[in-house]
Amino acid sequence: MTPRQFTYIGAACAVLVGAVLGAANPRTAVPQPVHRAAVRMIKTAADRVENLYNEFALETDAEGNQGYNAAQRAEQQLKLDFLDSFQHPQRNASNLTSWDQEAGQLLNDALKYGGDRTLDAAAMYWGATRLHLPVISAAELIAQAKNFPVSDQLGEREFDAYMANYLAARFELLNRLALHFRSPDDDIEGRTAPLTLADLQAQLRADEFDRSFRKSRSP
Repeated sequence: MTPRQFTYIGAACAVLVGAVLGAANPRTAVPQPVHRAAVRMIKTAADRVENLYNEFALETDAEGNQGYNAAQRAEQQLKLDFLDSFQHPQRNASNLTSWDQEAGQLLNDALKYGGDRTLDAAAMYWGATRLHLPVISAAELIAQAKNFPVSDQLGEREFDAYMANYLAARFELLNRLALHFRSPDDDIEGRTAPLTLADLQAQLRADEFDRSFRKSRSP
């Protein structure tokens, strides 16, 4: 499996995400109308996060994990945006609509041909740094996130739930593309191997490959 194949499969899998994102908070389940000026501001916010990710220098962290620096910055900015939506709902046309629209734009961009990988990379970084790995199922992943210690910041637990649901939607695909050995009987008998740190790092490297390819083609 080449890094390019990882990218295309990852983009296709993103269509599954919409079905679970509402689980992070029931208030986000039904989109509310947004003023046209608010939409322009939301798109600018999503563009800012994508630019932050894509324009970061192509380098690794201290342990040599490719893509961690850019993914870390993207995850940090997404979390700040998420918390801001929870803590200052009066700034939005409707509670959390700002975050819903921003995440929606990032997902749409991920589905474009040669799509952007910002949201994917941020989620992989979140999982690699927050989860106690390996996890044996998507349900365990979500349950683990529900028990994370959090501060008193409004929206922090919901952000963890959002990222957990994103990874849960990707769990089966990531598991099937895992670096660890799977026996031919696993699929027949319905056995699922654990999702490991190496699996998330491999996807981050695939995201980084795609980001490097786009940077090399930019003027």
